[in-house]
Amino acid sequence: MKIGKWLLPSLLVLPLAELLAFLVVAAAIGLGGAAVLLIAGSGAGVLILHRSGPQWLQDVRDLLSGRFAAQGSERTVPAVPALAAVLLALPGFLTDIAAALLLLPSVRARLDALLGTAGPPGAPDAAFTRRRHPGGGPVVDLAPGEWEDVPDPPPRRRKRRDPAR
Repeated sequence: MKIGKWLLPSLLVLPLAELLAFLVVAAAIGLGGAAVLLIAGSGAGVLILHRSGPQWLQDVRDLLSGRFAAQGSERTVPAVPALAAVLLALPGFLTDIAAALLLLPSVRARLDALLGTAGPPGAPDAAFTRRRHPGGGPVVDLAPGEWEDVPDPPPRRRKRRDPAR
């Protein structure tokens, strides 16, 4: 099933569902309390996004384009926490519940397995451990006959200055 077939109707139904959830919460704790909870949730999401800085957006783009590889330096992938922060920033109780679910380790592990972004088996936090290719571009797998190992050139020696000068 294509993502567009369920994404568009979901986006059209979400405001109505959020309004209904707001009315249910307002009936339970009062209109003022529901409004304070709504503003606090959105403020928390905005604060998390602000503290993360703009780098999380580039990391999410790298993850979606396949630039994260299994070699290079250790790096955390903030895609799921960033998505949770965006859901928190959206006003509504249902999106806040979805954000809280995304922060649970079991949900993150299942989502990573579904998306194919899980770390190696036995990694301390396989849901978020990633290594980035040092070149920054996508990793290209080559057959053994398609490449050769070239040794590094010897280090250049600097000429010594004459201390008498």
